[in-house]
Amino acid sequence: MKYVSVMMFLAIASLAGCGSNSVAYAPIGGGGAACNKTNIINTGFNFDWTCWDRTPTKAGAIPGFPTFTLKTSDSCVPSQQGNPFAAIETPGGSAGYLSQQFIDHGVPQSVSFRVWGGTDPVTVTVGIVFPTGLLQGTETILDTFTPPTVRSSPTTCNGGAPVTKTYSFSRSDFNVGSLIELRLHVTSNGVNDATANFDDITSSP
Repeated sequence: MKYVSVMMFLAIASLAGCGSNSVAYAPIGGGGAACNKTNIINTGFNFDWTCWDRTPTKAGAIPGFPTFTLKTSDSCVPSQQGNPFAAIETPGGSAGYLSQQFIDHGVPQSVSFRVWGGTDPVTVTVGIVFPTGLLQGTETILDTFTPPTVRSSPTTCNGGAPVTKTYSFSRSDFNVGSLIELRLHVTSNGVNDATANFDDITSSP
């Protein structure tokens, strides 16, 4: 996989998801729309992992990680009570990414998501891949950052809160109507709740 810096950032005023953002919170269950559509599907994880791929990339020093888990509560983020979200835990240098393919529109596009950490810091890297497929394509890195942590111990909140990240992108080699892929990479050298949590992952236009 070849990594390149992002070629262009463009401002897009509005963001719209195709999925469950406008639907009242629902129990995690099966169903949902078909995948590989014009926008990201199952944006709020109301339909389990439908349309989302989970890929471990490094085992790290602690056996059993990374892990990919769907949750419906976070004691330090009250807005997530009953609201499904994805938690990727990567202690001890383990790593993995969450991904979904959607169709290129031939115009500048955006992706947006809410993200927060647990106790120990994690590193999140946001990438767009084209062409898609296992061990194919070039990944354009849009950003690497550390999301805010929300707890100082398993039972103590630190006052941190989720943030919303938005990235605009355009590449001249995208083929209109072809699939591109969003990847949300996570890794950490921490050992205590080294988790990145994601919700409301949308694409636009």
